[in-house]
Amino acid sequence: MPTFTYTGVNKSGKKVKGVLDGDTKNSAVSRLMADGILVSDIRSMRDKKSFLTSFQLFSGKNAVPDIFFQLSLLLKSGIALVHALKVMSGSSARGRMRNIMMDVAGTISEGKRFSEALGKYPYTFEEMYVNLIKTAEEVGRLPEVLMDIARFEEEKKKVKGKLTSALMYPMAVLIMGMGVVGFLLSYVVPKLEGIFSAAGSDIPTSTKTLIAISSVLQSYGIFIFILVLAAAVGVRWYYRNNVKFRMKIDSRLLEIQFINHVLIARFAHVVAFQVSEGLPLTEALDNAAKVSWNRAFTSKVDAVADKVRSGDRFSDAVKRVGGFTELFEAAAATGEQSGNVAELLERVSSFFGKKSEELTTRFVSIIEPLFIMFIGIIIGFIVISIMDPLFSLNTLVR
Repeated sequence: MPTFTYTGVNKSGKKVKGVLDGDTKNSAVSRLMADGILVSDIRSMRDKKSFLTSFQLFSGKNAVPDIFFQLSLLLKSGIALVHALKVMSGSSARGRMRNIMMDVAGTISEGKRFSEALGKYPYTFEEMYVNLIKTAEEVGRLPEVLMDIARFEEEKKKVKGKLTSALMYPMAVLIMGMGVVGFLLSYVVPKLEGIFSAAGSDIPTSTKTLIAISSVLQSYGIFIFILVLAAAVGVRWYYRNNVKFRMKIDSRLLEIQFINHVLIARFAHVVAFQVSEGLPLTEALDNAAKVSWNRAFTSKVDAVADKVRSGDRFSDAVKRVGGFTELFEAAAATGEQSGNVAELLERVSSFFGKKSEELTTRFVSIIEPLFIMFIGIIIGFIVISIMDPLFSLNTLVR
């Protein structure tokens, strides 16, 4: 979603400046007018943003944990919220985040709440965090909740980082291997083709196949690449826009143990975090549904939330909907009986998180040698197909 900078006049006749998220310039203007701001100038920040700004520290959504962490420290030191935001915008925040901090400070100065000001930027601050901050403002725990959100985000990034680093090496092996294969087929084989043709001797079928593949890649390589890329983009677009197709795929993915464990761990962690911070269970469930990428799992969470709203106990709702594992169901029931749902769910999250790590390690230990073997077979086929006719030519020369 684009971000716009604007200049205008508010209801008091005071000149105001700020930044705003909006689908289009017109929708941004409409939102500002609804807030009582007469816009005199509005333009996309994309026009202003430099190449370096995109890579500056504390400049985007990834900066949120750092911003909240430092803001929490400033508030605990006794600094007023508006002043703390101005300090942040002048020191730590950069680029787009700096403009957002300035705008949030201005919005609070006009009498609005911090949560309301953050709610103007849904693509930067998740709705779950805005709701938590709203609750924190009501009970006077804003510094503590900001610190908890920062730690929660850091933990999330750490888990994601572990998964990424685990898959990095096998993917690097595959990419490098395919690069070597591409070089052999596009550069080495075409040169040897001339030698084989000049010799006029029969060449093995494997070599003929290799030369044919090389010729196709030379002639249509770019078109094949574009076709594969277009197909990938098309499938992705269809997956994201066709509800029926996406639900079908997501349901299949949910049957994979690793994905199921990851989703349950994340769900339990998100719900436990929100409940421990004072949000009602139904609201925590609604927010948890929004942060899940798997629509099949989201529909299950929505069903649980609906049943809880209808008067069912959380543990009963989970059991009726199904698909959350017996351990999760038992933890929910025990948590309700002891009045400590958040702690029990956090333990479930920790258990499934460790299970996910174990499955990731096992998966990588299996896929790594498979990738190496796959690349080795292809390169071996190319080398044999090249060397076989060369040995035959050497025999003929003798």
